Amino acid sequence: MRPITLAIDPQGRRILSCHCGTIEIAQNNDWKEFTLEPVDNNLTMVTCGHCDQQTRLARLGAEQEPSPTSS
Repeated sequence: MRPITLAIDPQGRRILSCHCGTIEIAQNNDWKEFTLEPVDNNLTMVTCGHCDQQTRLARLGAEQEPSPTSS
């Protein structure tokens, strides 16, 4: 089990949670409890601000370019 996990709720909000009990819902791609650092094209290093646990997760959207929509 990863120390930090990402979930998406039914409204599409991203929720990060750490095994130490820290939970945060993204507010306009602005994370306060977690630090996000892009590692490569597909991964982001996520660090919990309370216990310093780290894990690599798929990009969380804050670093991604909007995907083009076809008409």
